Amino acid sequence: MTSEPPIRIRVALVMIRDGKILLVEHENFGKRYWLLPGGGLEQNETLVDCGIREAREETGLAVEMGDLLMVSESIPSVDHPHVVVMYFRAEITGGEMLVGDDDVLTDVRWFDISELKDLTLFPDITHELLEAIAGRIPRRSLGTYPAGPDDLMKLG
Repeated sequence: MTSEPPIRIRVALVMIRDGKILLVEHENFGKRYWLLPGGGLEQNETLVDCGIREAREETGLAVEMGDLLMVSESIPSVDHPHVVVMYFRAEITGGEMLVGDDDVLTDVRWFDISELKDLTLFPDITHELLEAIAGRIPRRSLGTYPAGPDDLMKLG
């Protein structure tokens, strides 16, 4: 019996300031590409906590998490995991912008929103991201809820 590879959940942050969007550059397998800052959800970590941690680790910035904007998934070849990406708005509240310590990170930079269409962005959600930024994709965020009846008892 073969075991199924885990599904990776990634939190991505849409940070916009003065008509610019913050992206991080990755170099992996000999290719360079841009991503929204973010990363993988860890065991027993909320989506909000993941976004806050990843912003600090990848960009040096402190953020306040906003609404869920959209969700995407990729199911690549057998050699890579199924990835579900949840895109949240985030507001910068402090910190100093820097490139994080992760070996694949090569740059962190503000881009005019109009430049998005000219960048290699992964996953290729440029059209949808522009729609979300423009407010043409409704926002949906319900927050974090207890997993079951036992958790309700902990809440009092």
